[in-house]
Amino acid sequence: MNDTRLPALVLAALFAVALSTLGLASRSAAVDLEHVRGGVWKVWNWTPVKKARESKWKVGTTFAIGPRYMATALHVLASHRRRGTPIADLILKYWHRGYVSPPLRIRRVAAMSAVHDLAIFEIGKDNTYLRLAEEPVPSGSRGLTGFGYPEAAGKGLRVLRQIGNGITVDHRVASRIYMAVDMEKLGGASGGPVLSSKGKVVGVQVAGDDNISIAVTIQRLWDLADGKSGVICPASTSFNHCYELAIEDMRTVAGRHHPAAVYSLWKHYVDGDLEGGHADKLHLLKEAAERGHVLAQHNLAVRYAEGDVVEKDWRKADLWMERAAKQNFPPSLHQLGKRYEADGDSRAGPLLRRAAAAGYLRKEQYE
Repeated sequence: MNDTRLPALVLAALFAVALSTLGLASRSAAVDLEHVRGGVWKVWNWTPVKKARESKWKVGTTFAIGPRYMATALHVLASHRRRGTPIADLILKYWHRGYVSPPLRIRRVAAMSAVHDLAIFEIGKDNTYLRLAEEPVPSGSRGLTGFGYPEAAGKGLRVLRQIGNGITVDHRVASRIYMAVDMEKLGGASGGPVLSSKGKVVGVQVAGDDNISIAVTIQRLWDLADGKSGVICPASTSFNHCYELAIEDMRTVAGRHHPAAVYSLWKHYVDGDLEGGHADKLHLLKEAAERGHVLAQHNLAVRYAEGDVVEKDWRKADLWMERAAKQNFPPSLHQLGKRYEADGDSRAGPLLRRAAAAGYLRKEQYE
């Protein structure tokens, strides 16, 4: 495939989703679960992994965005890369009421973004695809639903229904959706779609915190498909080489002080994706926090509270947790409220009520 045509071809496939399903969208505003089950798959390691008592390895979810294109979180594919599994050895499956689908093979990775943790790849046959939203989901939206396969494969698609009074969307800083869902364990949902009440994809899940599902907005996926962000992978390029290009792109964008890129670069050090550890990379976390990235603010507060990499400092911990709470990030509202409650501070009640209204529940509240 001609490299210069790839962005246009991928984007054409995305536009085909919207154009070919306008009739379906007008007939039904509800989420069509049967349609979703045909378009959401689990990423699976096809070949045996060379480790005692382990025959297969599976992680994450993916979903179809066009007849032959699918999207997932980049870290889902990178996890297999760290495991030593070639992308060519990965397949996709789905389970429903005892039915196991024939496998879909990944032909190649078409584009990826280390800044926004997104990847687009091509499969070898046409598939049921999901409708993509054209407009950003507004902050405070209700009726959102996440989909994903749990780590233990074979249990079927898991539905993560939104609870609480809405979400927080930060388009300026990170283009992310923070959605409280009705379960505490989110393992395996990475790469799965978030659908609006109209049944259109508005985000791609990339992380979780207790019962908070964190998703990248669909606009970032459009940008990646259109070549406006991330890296377009030539057909002849290996996954490893394209991944290296995506890391270089992340460093470049971080050098321009983009909050999401700076935070992502720090996260890659923390997760061990980049050599050098993260003890001397705290300046990245601080920069992202100072530029308004709510996850950076929350993480920085936790580090000051626990004395992780930095000297324990409750004053700075409260300062950064307060800044994250002002952005209505439910975990920050809850943790700051608990902190104030322990000190007998009257500010605890309003914060805890806001966290509860947002649907935030920690593990001990399930027991």
